[in-house]
Amino acid sequence: MIRVMIVEDDPMVAHINTEYINRVENFQVVKHVSNGMEALNYLKSGAKIDLIILDVYMPKMDGIKMLEELRLTYHEVDVIFVTAAKEKKIIQRGLQLGAVDYLIKPFTAERITAALEKYMSRYELFTLATDVNQSEIDRLFEKPSVQQLPKGIHPITLERIQTYLANSDEKVIDTHKMVKEFAFSMVTLRVYLDYLVTQNELEKETQYGNVGRPSYVYKKLK
Repeated sequence: MIRVMIVEDDPMVAHINTEYINRVENFQVVKHVSNGMEALNYLKSGAKIDLIILDVYMPKMDGIKMLEELRLTYHEVDVIFVTAAKEKKIIQRGLQLGAVDYLIKPFTAERITAALEKYMSRYELFTLATDVNQSEIDRLFEKPSVQQLPKGIHPITLERIQTYLANSDEKVIDTHKMVKEFAFSMVTLRVYLDYLVTQNELEKETQYGNVGRPSYVYKKLK
């Protein structure tokens, strides 16, 4: 689960952003603060945050100043700006400080969903992968695409699974082995394998035993 903090001085905007974010699978808003100073103090308390949704124009400490202070100590926290600030210098400075995306208000639900799904791909890559290839890096720098893949399918994870299957000599997929390899649940793995079935990269067979529910077997077509 990606733990999200919203730093936004407008309570209504913060509420709307929370609703958008909590609808996206594997994201949960766990904290809302109204300015950069409160955000830094919360992080100093030892709270674990993976992603900050950050406004620029706020009292006490604005978003750019907060990110400058953040980078002095908290290097592993990622930031997406969601703000009305359109000034070129502000946008440039935010990106120089390592913001992974920049959304200008007002934005659509599709745009913030695309930003979060792209971030999930980045998070999975750096959390689960030992080595990274060039195509995976290239995907990190692609423009977020609205509805590029079905919900729950992240491009970098999909590519890692496709690479694994291409390098495997098994005709019948050992799903238990893959669960251990990728460190996620059988349910999650089946989401990806079922998607590959729809793309004619795998076939799925139903096997019936004497008792209990049927089981499913995935086989490579190529």
